[in-house]
Amino acid sequence: MHPAKIRKIMHASLENLVTDEGINASGKDEIYGALFGRDSAITILKILNVIKREPNDFLKETSKKTLLTLISLQGRERNSKTGEEPGKFIHEFRRDKYEHLVTGPFPWFLHEDKTIKNFDSIDSTPLILIAIYKYYMQTKDEEFLTLSIKAARRGLNWLMKYADIDHDNLIEYKFSSRRKFGGLKVQSWTDSTESMLQSDGKFPKYPIAPIEAQAYAWLAAHLWADYFDKYDLIFSLKLRTFARRIKKTFNKKFKMKDEGLTYFAQAIDGNKDQIKTITANPLLALWASYEKHGQNQSIIEKEYLPEVVERAFKPDIFVADSGIRTMSSDSPTFNPRQDSYHNGSFWPFLNGLVYEGLINFGFTKEAQKLKNASLKPIDYFKSPIELYTKDEEGYKEYKNESGQVSTRQQAWSAAAILDLVAHTSPK
Repeated sequence: MHPAKIRKIMHASLENLVTDEGINASGKDEIYGALFGRDSAITILKILNVIKREPNDFLKETSKKTLLTLISLQGRERNSKTGEEPGKFIHEFRRDKYEHLVTGPFPWFLHEDKTIKNFDSIDSTPLILIAIYKYYMQTKDEEFLTLSIKAARRGLNWLMKYADIDHDNLIEYKFSSRRKFGGLKVQSWTDSTESMLQSDGKFPKYPIAPIEAQAYAWLAAHLWADYFDKYDLIFSLKLRTFARRIKKTFNKKFKMKDEGLTYFAQAIDGNKDQIKTITANPLLALWASYEKHGQNQSIIEKEYLPEVVERAFKPDIFVADSGIRTMSSDSPTFNPRQDSYHNGSFWPFLNGLVYEGLINFGFTKEAQKLKNASLKPIDYFKSPIELYTKDEEGYKEYKNESGQVSTRQQAWSAAAILDLVAHTSPK
């Protein structure tokens, strides 16, 4: 499919997902036709990349509207029924079409205004903080800054006060056994329970510190420290100290060896042991890069990056006509079937973030391989599909036993693909 046609499809998809409150995660008749904090932030960050090269007032204003809605939904109090905490940004907001969540033996909490406001996400807050910062820095919209600066400070305070549950210099989450209402037991982006199982098939002990969330928190702290350098030096220094401690602990606790190469664990469990499943998530740390004095930095120490990339392009993770898998095909918990949601499937938004991370650190050869691989399935599905699998018969959309299928109009897929085709191919 010609790049111009891909652009047209992706632009149309994003426009169709826009509501009065912002960009929904998927189509209104699809299962995720609602506002999601994590999805919105990543979608906006990809849109910002696109409009930097191809200005688009509609997408810019939609991004602003979405961020302001997310700010209006920011946590104000501690609510054990929903995971809400002061300063924490929302995971999922629904005004309707939530029957599947409020029925059954463990229903989600329904507020008095008949809305679902769920906060079961460890990474929505740092991602939204990054999106707020980058939106302002790119647009210089002073009205937006005025409306968002207090929310940004509240979100940063949440990272430092609430997100590090056991004060070990990592951000983590837990799901209380005493909770009376439903929610997410896994609160990172691969939020299906099976994606976090250990090699013995058991679910790890809480609290769980996912790898990519550390990178996002580290980046959010550094970016906002840059801003507060001019306005609140004490707060800026507090953020820098927080980021420095996370990075030091991260490189000590997450680093491991696999196939003779340095790689990083999927997460750290409540026993402070590594969950050693090989996933694509360490590559998200390359996407969450921080530029200082013209040089990109990652939460991963620079000396480890070549081996991390080399390991990620082994055939158990990278497939030349599909992209980067969520999970190694050699993992004990790998699922090769069509119902593999996070355990070895392919996600366009993930491919898009990994591509950007590879470019950030000069891995242009690998970036081009990934770009070529990522666009082939899009040509096949001809839509910003949520996820897909691949077997000897070819590409397949996700489908589980209950009948849930991949959404065909997924916002972060559309934005990531749009950024991918708009990006100048690396030389």
